[in-house]
Amino acid sequence: MQRAEIIAKGEVQKVGYRDVVQEIARKFGIVGYVETLEDGDVKIVAEGKEEILRKFAEAIKIKKDFIEVRETKVSFKPATEEFKLFKIKYGDIQEELGDRMGAAILYINKTNEKIYSGN
Repeated sequence: MQRAEIIAKGEVQKVGYRDVVQEIARKFGIVGYVETLEDGDVKIVAEGKEEILRKFAEAIKIKKDFIEVRETKVSFKPATEEFKLFKIKYGDIQEELGDRMGAAILYINKTNEKIYSGN
């Protein structure tokens, strides 16, 4: 078992990236967590077989819809085996709701722009 610590940079906050990472991790059978960082990046800590972790690290380089991972930094170390499943580490409720509401308004506006511009 190995542990991968990954920092994802780009358009990765307020776009549903953590949810997608969690879904992919669970499909791969990986345990750990994903969380937002104050600097705009997302941190992922994942444990599993090294071969699976490498595939996972590639799978989360997403460029779809509003998500655009521009760069990932991956480091490997021995697993601690402290996790039972893969989860999202959420901030406090006010912060999370504020972020999600702000993101919803942003993406509704972007979607409307695409519809009205014909793209």
